[in-house]
Amino acid sequence: MNLKARYLIVGDKGISIDFGDEVREEIINQVRRMLISLEKANLPGVIEFFPTARSLFVFYNPLEIKVKNLIHELRILEKRIVDIAPSKWRLFEIPIVYGGEYGPDLENVARSLKLTPEDVIKIHCGQEYYVYATGHMGGTAYFKAPAELAFLPRKKTPDLKAPAGAVCLAKGLGAAFKAMEGPTGWHWIGMCPLRQWFPEKDPPLLILPGDRVRYHPISKQEYVEIKKMVENGQFEARILDSGD
Repeated sequence: MNLKARYLIVGDKGISIDFGDEVREEIINQVRRMLISLEKANLPGVIEFFPTARSLFVFYNPLEIKVKNLIHELRILEKRIVDIAPSKWRLFEIPIVYGGEYGPDLENVARSLKLTPEDVIKIHCGQEYYVYATGHMGGTAYFKAPAELAFLPRKKTPDLKAPAGAVCLAKGLGAAFKAMEGPTGWHWIGMCPLRQWFPEKDPPLLILPGDRVRYHPISKQEYVEIKKMVENGQFEARILDSGD
C-alpha cells in the first residue's frame, strides 16, 4: 500500500515528511523507500536527512533552495518510490540471559503484569520482532513489545547507568539491547552480550531498521563466554534468515 506523505515545515531549515501517526510495518517501509530515493537524488541544498519510525526529516540550506521548491522536488520523488524495492532484511538471533543481576527488573515486571518471571521470559523470547527504528545513544534498535507485555509504564525511578547490552521495555516498545551505557526509565529484564555500535564501520550499526530479531535464552556462563569473544572480535551475530 502506497501511503501519501504530509510535508511539515520545521523551523527555517527543516522539513518533516510524515507517512502516518502509528508505528506500522507498511509506514516504515514507505520511509525506507523515500530514504533510498532521496539518497539517489542528490537534491541541491539538502544537507542531511534521517529516518524515524514514521517520518523522514530533511535538513536543508534555505540560501540554496526555497522551501516550496524543495517540497515540490520531494513530492516528485515520493511519486516514484512505488517502484523502489525495499532493502534487504536479516533475522538476528539475540542471545539473552534473563533476571538476577543481568535483569534486575524482571521480578517486578512479572509481578505488575500478574505473571511469573518464567511467563515473561516465554512471552519475550517466543516471537519475532520487526525493527522499526534505531536511535538514542549508539543507535539502539526498537520494536513493538508483545501484547502481553505492552502495558508497562515507564519506571518511576530511572536507572542512571544501565549498561550496554541491557534488554529493556516500556510503554508498548522494546529495545533489542542498549547500544551504549546510559540512563533509562525502561524496565531492564536481561542482558545481551552482542555489540550494536561500530563507529569505524559503514553503516555503524549491527541491527538496522527493517531487520528482525528473535531472542534466544542463554545461561550466565554462556553470556560471559560470548561477551569475551565479542570483545576480542571472535564472535559474529547469528543470522537465522534474510530476504527482501
